Amino acid sequence: MRILVAAAGLVVGIFFGALLLMLNPISLVQGTPAMLSGAVRVLAWESGGGFRGFELTPGGLFGLGSAAGRAAAFEDPALEHARVEIVALADDAGGPPVLGVRLSAIAPGNSLLQARLGTVAAWSLAWPGKGSVMLAGSENYWAPFRDGLWSAIRGRGFHPGHAHYQLPPLPRLEAPALVSGTGAFAGVRGSFREEYTPLAARPGDLTGSRQLSLATE
Repeated sequence: MRILVAAAGLVVGIFFGALLLMLNPISLVQGTPAMLSGAVRVLAWESGGGFRGFELTPGGLFGLGSAAGRAAAFEDPALEHARVEIVALADDAGGPPVLGVRLSAIAPGNSLLQARLGTVAAWSLAWPGKGSVMLAGSENYWAPFRDGLWSAIRGRGFHPGHAHYQLPPLPRLEAPALVSGTGAFAGVRGSFREEYTPLAARPGDLTGSRQLSLATE
């Protein structure tokens, strides 16, 4: 009987703890998605396998990971919180795919109590025969994590509830920006925003299907 009472108490405690996290008032004052001005081009990409480093999952963002994630992680302790991936992005302006190299690291200070669960990232994007840009910014995955947690509590597995998320930058970090460019992008200023669409085939994966909206002026 005592075991049943203790188990019930544990379940109730976990439920109310998760509920408090989801209703965390701090999450109501998180930064809004980056505002874009100027000409905007949308680059679409999808990942989930071609990477080296930490897994882009809730556990991975807290330094945890599955056996597959540990196998993909860098062996050097200095790089255990880093991730690199090479992707081909489809440009809505047409033309050949854009080659992208994305470097990211688990953001310092990730905290459920502060509704902060994100990465800092840098992109190198190259348009064949045209030029390249370097981007730097961050993204907070709190909203899809919160919605996925609520789905899991209801027994439906980890499935974020919205069809599409515009990822805001992490609080107290600079807005995502175009740092430099070459060729046709030399001297161009701009900003960008990453957007995330969950994929039912990969529950718990925070890469999903992505869009990178790049604004230049």
